Parts: sequence; structure tokens; C-alpha cells
Amino acid sequence: MEANVLIPLIAGLAGAILGALSSIVVILIQQKAQSKRDRLKLACEMAAQDRKHGIELAQANGSNAKAMPVVVFQHFHLEIIKAMESGKLTDKKLIEIKEKNKALIAALENYHANS
Repeated sequence: MEANVLIPLIAGLAGAILGALSSIVVILIQQKAQSKRDRLKLACEMAAQDRKHGIELAQANGSNAKAMPVVVFQHFHLEIIKAMESGKLTDKKLIEIKEKNKALIAALENYHANS
């Protein structure tokens, strides 16, 4: 084939490949972002229900204990969801998540005590 025919064919093929690859990359990025949004939404829904049930249980038992801020529940459930997705939800991981939550609670209490 002559160069004046071959070069446009190669350029066209390269352009088509680049266009397809860029579309695939954009789809993968959007999918990852959507997955993160869904994970956060699920954690928020779980946290709201967990907190609500905790308050109802405390009221049913006649306790007037303070309810933890919703962020504590969100953190806990988000960490559990992440561990489940990665396949690393074990008893040790649950203890680690619980300890992180205790540290978060302590930090919040310290913040409120000093403000």
C-alpha cells in the first residue's frame, strides 16, 4: 500500500482506540465514584437506624443516657462496610473498628469539654 493511504488508516485506527480507551477510563472513574456514594449512603442509613433503635431501647428501659452523635454511628458502619467489601471483616477487625470508634468518642467528648 502507498503511504498516503496507509498513514490515514493507521491514524484513524489509533484515534478509534484512544477514543474507546478514554471512554472506558471515564466509565471506570464514574463507577468508582458511584460506588463510594452508595457506600456512604448505606452507612448513613444504617447509622440513623442504629442510633434510633439505641434511643428507643434506652427510653424503653427508662434510661436517660445521652445518645452519641450520629457521626459516631456513621464512622462505625462505614468501617464495617469497607471491611466487608475487602473481605477482611474478622473478629480482630471488629475489635479494631470498635477501638477506633472509642477514640472518636473520646475526641468528641474532649472537644465538647474544651469548647
